Amino acid sequence: MRAAVRRGSAVVAVTVLAVAAGWAAPSWACGCGAMVGDVDVYGESTVVHFADGVQTVVLQLEARSQDSAAALLLPTPAPAEVALGDAAVFEELGEVSAPRTEYVDRWWPSGEGAVAGAPAGGVAVLDRVGLGPFDAATLAADDAAALHDWLDDNGFALEDDLAEALEPYVAEGWYYVAVRLDAEKAALSGALEPVEVTFPATELVYPMRLTALSDRGQYARLYLLADHRMDRVDDVPVDSRLRFAGRLTAADVESERLRDLVGSDGVFLTTLDHDIWDPSELTGDFVFAPAADDTPYQEVVRMERTVRILGFPAGPFSVVLGALTLLVAGVLVARLVAGARR
Repeated sequence: MRAAVRRGSAVVAVTVLAVAAGWAAPSWACGCGAMVGDVDVYGESTVVHFADGVQTVVLQLEARSQDSAAALLLPTPAPAEVALGDAAVFEELGEVSAPRTEYVDRWWPSGEGAVAGAPAGGVAVLDRVGLGPFDAATLAADDAAALHDWLDDNGFALEDDLAEALEPYVAEGWYYVAVRLDAEKAALSGALEPVEVTFPATELVYPMRLTALSDRGQYARLYLLADHRMDRVDDVPVDSRLRFAGRLTAADVESERLRDLVGSDGVFLTTLDHDIWDPSELTGDFVFAPAADDTPYQEVVRMERTVRILGFPAGPFSVVLGALTLLVAGVLVARLVAGARR
């Protein structure tokens, strides 16, 4: 896997998937960047690993489209390396983060179900490589208009509002990786192959500002792998819902790439969900810092199940059985009393 990684010396905004050369309107913006073209992305999962001043982002999108080519744009705060990701990483982290099921026995039927618990004026192409179905270019730019022109000239046709949204990243000295996916004749539907990006970082940051271009709400899940449990410390008015927090060791997982990320000393996994109802509220990026403590957390789903005796709910069955027992006992006592009188 790592052999496929190529270094991009100066890439900060790491993923712009643009869908076809003639597409212009960014119809959808994912949590980490902007999607361009007639593609409906209905799911996004991201693994973010942060340790020793290095951040790794593994992104997987689920999409529906009649077209076979697409592209994505993601800002990053420093130069990046790009590689193909491993879908098994998401499968295993999803299993680890799943709620624990507890069963609550009910003697009386109450409707069984689940109850949730608690270069100046221009663009520098630093690298351009082929990664399986992806064509990845690592870029540096100090001018938003020049970046827009380069992307437009190279088949990433962008609307002016996306170019304007890139200006804060350009002003802050971020870099970019433009990634184009071409599935040839096959339509882009289902889970797309993950992309992995690695870059130096002084803090754990997940770029979100381009998401403000989206014309619809969206959902994003973040799996954060770091030395400690992580909390949001930015002022973006979007809530993070904690789904899981706990230590993870290499012995806990099977994916070779995930074991590499976990390392011999293990990591702390923090899983967060985000429902972004109003993308215009995303005026900044998500920034994370170590929490006050490493308190573990796992969501609990309580399932009610009715205790049954001989196929009948135990409560009513016991009442009926008790009543019959008392009735029989009463009859026997009455007979005994009558016999004694005779």
